[in-house]
Amino acid sequence: MALVFYGAIGTEIMEAQDIYQERKRTILIVEDNDLNREMVSEILGEFYEIIEAEDGLEGLEQLSLHYEEISLVLLDVYMPRCDGFEFLDRKRADNRFDSVPVIVATASDSTDDEIRCLELGANDFVVKPYNFDIMMNRISNTIRLRESASIVNQLTWDTLTTLYNQEFFYRRVNTLFSSNPDVEYDMVCSDIENFKSLNDRYGKQNCDQLLHDLAHRFLTLLPDLVVGGRIGSDTFAFLIKHQEDHEWIKIVPHISRGLLADNLSVKIGVVECVDHKLAVSLTCDRATLAIETIKGTFGLSVAWYDDKLRQQQLIEHAIIETMEKALEDHEFTIYYQPKHDLDASITGGAEALVRWIHPKLGFISPGVFIPLFERNGFITELDLYVCEEVCKEIARCKELGLPLVPISFNASRLDFDLPDLVDRIDVLAGKYGVERSLLHVEVTESAYSDNPERVINALEGLRERGFRTELDDFGSGYSSLASLNMLPLDVMKLDMSIIQQASELNDFRIVQSAIQMAQFLGLKTVAEGVETKNEVEKLSSIGCDMIQGYYYAKPLQQQEFEDYLEQREA
Repeated sequence: MALVFYGAIGTEIMEAQDIYQERKRTILIVEDNDLNREMVSEILGEFYEIIEAEDGLEGLEQLSLHYEEISLVLLDVYMPRCDGFEFLDRKRADNRFDSVPVIVATASDSTDDEIRCLELGANDFVVKPYNFDIMMNRISNTIRLRESASIVNQLTWDTLTTLYNQEFFYRRVNTLFSSNPDVEYDMVCSDIENFKSLNDRYGKQNCDQLLHDLAHRFLTLLPDLVVGGRIGSDTFAFLIKHQEDHEWIKIVPHISRGLLADNLSVKIGVVECVDHKLAVSLTCDRATLAIETIKGTFGLSVAWYDDKLRQQQLIEHAIIETMEKALEDHEFTIYYQPKHDLDASITGGAEALVRWIHPKLGFISPGVFIPLFERNGFITELDLYVCEEVCKEIARCKELGLPLVPISFNASRLDFDLPDLVDRIDVLAGKYGVERSLLHVEVTESAYSDNPERVINALEGLRERGFRTELDDFGSGYSSLASLNMLPLDVMKLDMSIIQQASELNDFRIVQSAIQMAQFLGLKTVAEGVETKNEVEKLSSIGCDMIQGYYYAKPLQQQEFEDYLEQREA
């Protein structure tokens, strides 16, 4: 039966076949008769690369060494040591050799021999004495047929999981949507948390087996499964008929049980496919977006894409589409929150905080756009923009004759991937004639833990040029004594959460210990989020250097900040 291919896939197959035709195929000839083997090798050698073997055992050795390049085996049946039947049986037992076809050469006209060879996996026969025209055509046809099937499999299936590959999964689902407009479906996508770490810990071979086994479990356990695909390295997608009760969700927490690691976490995102005209890739994107909302959350395995997530997605798209122009148009506004020096009872510094007033979306919270910029890498451009605005403000205060106080800005973890970060900050300070000690760079412990060496090198470089460095959010989440000891720092900022907790318990012993530790290391301390007189008095009594919080001042716009400094002078 002729194979006919249509459309884009037909073009891909023809292009792949052209590549195959450019190379010379290799044939393994397994024949114990020296004269026959030499004669066949000489004739076929004009068109093919030839590997020779004197019997079945040597043939299996050659097949094991060269199976990836061998296009066909020409096999004699009756040989000493290991005959053709044993060769076929042992070849069939090793799945590495599945794609290598075998043509059996025999002088016997026994139907039983032919049947036995076919049962053992032979693809065709040629009869001795050879008719070389017939043999050449059978060899050519067998190779071409196997290569065509191999190309279709490569372009259609993911060989590791036996699921459709991404492209064919999308095509198959599109076809189903078009053919069944009234059928309701659910798209179910899965993701293995921290898969890269698993690869590093257990190795690629074990993780490949994990993917294979997990895919099989989904195929076995999902109800009313229509089609499945592998759409990412560790991301699967399955189309199932819509489930009103979603009873199948009960299996999700247990689906990875016994696979590779006891703490393996598989997260599921579900989208109800209401609009069949929506691109399948976008439907899968929505399911993976739902997964993102529960990543790192213990006890939650399944999330649905809903209107809330849809609105979030629309906002994120709008942010991404306009972020570069927003930076060019100075839509990002810098606010300055003063730091009050408790010892001198004056403003001892300020922190620069970025705000965004979008022309269409209005005020966008930093809690929305900063994590997004950290994911897409734009945060480095924003941080350097803030740095330059701070330099401008320090220069402006100097020009206006206002008191000059250090102003800090936040450096995100991605900033430390810039090999010239120190140079770029230094150039901006030089451009505006800013004294380096007035420009402070704040870094979080999480940035340090992600890339300790780069962060240390960058902070050391900054301090060598006269800049000051601050550790932000100490006491939030986890805090490492090693980071305090290793990082070249000037200031430690106590996170507002530790201050609020101390205030609620009326117990500042932990805060006092942190301040004493900072003093021992020669660091100044700043307490964030201070809102009450009691907190100020407590912090002052235990030796805190500066206060940042609403008790003294909220974040101020440029003019408000300058007025605040002027009042300090008065």
